Amino acid sequence: MTYYKKTEYNFLGFQKSARKNKMYDSLIINKKTGKIKKISFGDKTMQNFRDVTGLNLYPHLIHGDKKRRALFHARHKGFIKEGYYSPSFFSYYFLW
Repeated sequence: MTYYKKTEYNFLGFQKSARKNKMYDSLIINKKTGKIKKISFGDKTMQNFRDVTGLNLYPHLIHGDKKRRALFHARHKGFIKEGYYSPSFFSYYFLW
């Protein structure tokens, strides 16, 4: 998995992903070079707990089950690195 340091990148926002079976792309920009990176996250074939991206393009996939959310967080917390952006970071905080 690719990680991007928050000290080197600024978060710009979200857009619908063009990648097959991905929900969203997170846009981050390199502070030095100005190059924009797209980080695809979220699976269109799976449900999620919520959607706080502001786009809410997949309301039919929101289940709202707190037990499933707790189990997801327990499984995926090891993929979250403090001070870094990653696909797991965006799924963990914006979809779950």
